Amino acid sequence: MRKKRVVALTAAASAVALTAAACGSHSGGSASGGSSGYNAALTSIVNQSSAVGGTLKLEDSSGFDSLDGGITYEAASWDLYRLFDRTMMTFKQEPGKTGLQLQGDLVTSFKASNNNKTWTYTIVPNAKFSDGDTITTKDVAYAIERSNFDASGAIHGGPSYFASLIQNTNSYKGPYKDPSGQVSGISTPNATTITFNLTKPFADFNYLMTLLQTAPVESSHDPGAQYSTDVAKDSFSGQYMVSSYTPNSQLTLVPNTAFDSSSDPNGVHKRYASKVTVALDVNTTTVDQNLLNGSSNLDVRGIGVGTGTQSIVLANPTDKANADVDVDGFETFMSVNTQVAPLDNVYCRQAIEYAVNKAQVQDVSGGSIAGGAVANTVLPTTNTGYAASTQYATGGNEGDIGKATSLFDQCKTAEGASFNPSFTLATYKTSDNPKMIAAADVIQQNLDKVGFKVSIAQYSYGDGSFWNSYAGLPSYADSNRIGLSLWAWGADFPTGYGYMDEILTSDGINKAGGSYNLSYWNDSKFDSLVNNALAASTPAQTQSYYAQADAYAMSQAVIVPLLYQSTLLYRPSSTTNVTVSEAYGMYDYSIIGTSNK
Repeated sequence: MRKKRVVALTAAASAVALTAAACGSHSGGSASGGSSGYNAALTSIVNQSSAVGGTLKLEDSSGFDSLDGGITYEAASWDLYRLFDRTMMTFKQEPGKTGLQLQGDLVTSFKASNNNKTWTYTIVPNAKFSDGDTITTKDVAYAIERSNFDASGAIHGGPSYFASLIQNTNSYKGPYKDPSGQVSGISTPNATTITFNLTKPFADFNYLMTLLQTAPVESSHDPGAQYSTDVAKDSFSGQYMVSSYTPNSQLTLVPNTAFDSSSDPNGVHKRYASKVTVALDVNTTTVDQNLLNGSSNLDVRGIGVGTGTQSIVLANPTDKANADVDVDGFETFMSVNTQVAPLDNVYCRQAIEYAVNKAQVQDVSGGSIAGGAVANTVLPTTNTGYAASTQYATGGNEGDIGKATSLFDQCKTAEGASFNPSFTLATYKTSDNPKMIAAADVIQQNLDKVGFKVSIAQYSYGDGSFWNSYAGLPSYADSNRIGLSLWAWGADFPTGYGYMDEILTSDGINKAGGSYNLSYWNDSKFDSLVNNALAASTPAQTQSYYAQADAYAMSQAVIVPLLYQSTLLYRPSSTTNVTVSEAYGMYDYSIIGTSNK
């Protein structure tokens, strides 16, 4: 996921009945009543309160890629949208590793059979949409079908797991092309039962049930491609509903009066505010200032305070007591486009690996606290498939221009008269993430010393154009010679597959746009290693295959790892029920409130 989507999860849950008794609400446990203090929200719920009321004021330095749960692929959206969308399953609203445990939202029980190729779920019978209509499993099926099987082109850009896993023997083309049909691999025998038949064993299927793509959608309230903007036609399932939305300006939520708390046995959906406002496209400096002066409650983007604000916070004991250093499971890296010459030559790609001064990148990204530790692998250290590596290691992580130049010369010789060392490095606009631009400048200077001629192009992050229209559209990337893409990613779930599937396997390449495999790498050996991991009989074998896949991708230099991200998050004292969600790599937005009534 981008610091966008990327959700860190634990190992697959066992196929046993999920009941309310087994799944506690966020209000229990030792985390109750946590007081403020540096890093307190990592292990407790800070400023815990059951009080209801006031306007919860949130800010975002970017905009949402989409308000449509079937499309969005951002961690911030996956976290925030739980205020107005209910998914089949969700994570416990608890700090630390407990917050990675699955529990039911709509789901009351499930069963896996047929060697984990068949999954059957039962949902609550009395959940309601905001218009008062009862939520049924047909609404869940419709949501998945519109987001994963749409052949009309109206819905694209979100995760594609369901499309690649669910049987589609009838070549179903989605509800817009076939409004009376249904994909063969999903059956809904009654209003509370839904069964998924998969093409292969997939023990992690419960984690897919946490995706917003499982949030029910009424076909009669689906405006298709206009879903994100035509909110008057939408129908919401959470404790809040959207009352207004102006892209790149503001989102406003109000209580969903049709929400039935008896349909929420695990107490997932607690409403603590009378209204929620999210100001969008706010300058990052302004976001930090408003956090420190208490005029906003939280920064929704979850990328942490800027480097200037970091020094202020850490130097002031009062401010430091309201801060948390979160190792968030994301990684900053560059995808190397293997289809753009001369980067189709492994020597040139390896030259880039050695040329980059990662210590400088770390410094301009906020140092070890607000930037993160220097990375040397595809997989973050929090991933179950992670194995330490010394490939392309350099003294002090400062790069090795000598080795880089030698490889550059080998590449130049191999390419011959057609050699062209000029290409574009694509990244986000300064307003979206100034750290990325600072890092891009460092990388440009590093590569210039070797002989590469790199120009920097900035694209919008918030509207999804970076993936849907520019770097993620093969024809655009090719014609504009986008050789490098500087961005960040986190696992949809913390296995090698959950992290690498979208960004490195052939499944992540979408010719119509919305690609996340920005290396445009289609390698059968790599794909086989990932598939072997999914079919392995023991966790040790699975992890070994993932580590091999990581090492192989690094040997081919299709990704340049930069930082295992950490962020300095800030929580004003007026914000209640604050805890870091390890599942989303930021604060848990589903339970926060405000003491400003």
